[in-house]
Amino acid sequence: MASRFSFRFETLLKLRKRREEQCRRVVATRLSQIMATQSRRAEIVDQISRQSESFRRSLQSDMLDVDEVRLSRHWLLKLRQRLFEADAEVADQHAVLAQERAALAVARKDTKVLETLRERQYSTFVAQVQRREQSELDELNVTRFAHAAMTNESEIP
Repeated sequence: MASRFSFRFETLLKLRKRREEQCRRVVATRLSQIMATQSRRAEIVDQISRQSESFRRSLQSDMLDVDEVRLSRHWLLKLRQRLFEADAEVADQHAVLAQERAALAVARKDTKVLETLRERQYSTFVAQVQRREQSELDELNVTRFAHAAMTNESEIP
């Protein structure tokens, strides 16, 4: 009768796999946040470019509106401040991402250790089952041979 393989640490392995998957989701979320921030940064750069061009055109006109120039410069300063903040946010997110990737690496290593142990134990189990089956087959063949030998002896006069 063949017994079933049972891994003693199966529950722990499942918990570690869940933790690894959770770390993967955290890293994926962080990457999407970084992409969103970089997209927002690109929009700010585009706004700065458009505003700078508009400001240059207003300076080249014959009539110079001081209030418009002041507001335009103020808006450009605000946009540059937002750009600086977006750059700082991206840098912060990259630092956090590095920590989250390190946590993912640790979780993956912990899971891999148990998976390797499970594979080794399963290989040992399979080898034992095969040895047991081979032993039973050998015993069966010996019994057949002995039975056949006894049958042949009884038929010889």
